[in-house]
Amino acid sequence: MRTNIQLDDDLLREAKKLSGAKTKRALIEEALVTFIEVKTERARRASYTRWLQDLQGKLGGLQLREKPSALLRQDRSR
Repeated sequence: MRTNIQLDDDLLREAKKLSGAKTKRALIEEALVTFIEVKTERARRASYTRWLQDLQGKLGGLQLREKPSALLRQDRSR
């Protein structure tokens, strides 16, 4: 898709130094891929955090008779 946009020359220069991209097109594509990876990772972490909070809420009243380390030792000795 062909698109015309105005970009800050200083930002482009700095980004080119950091990325090593030879062309503006390669630089923009790398930036888009990185943006997608970062946003996807943030969403995954937020989802995991919500899942952990839900699990902690469900298990909040649960109390073990023994320490988790003792249970692990017993399990390993079997």
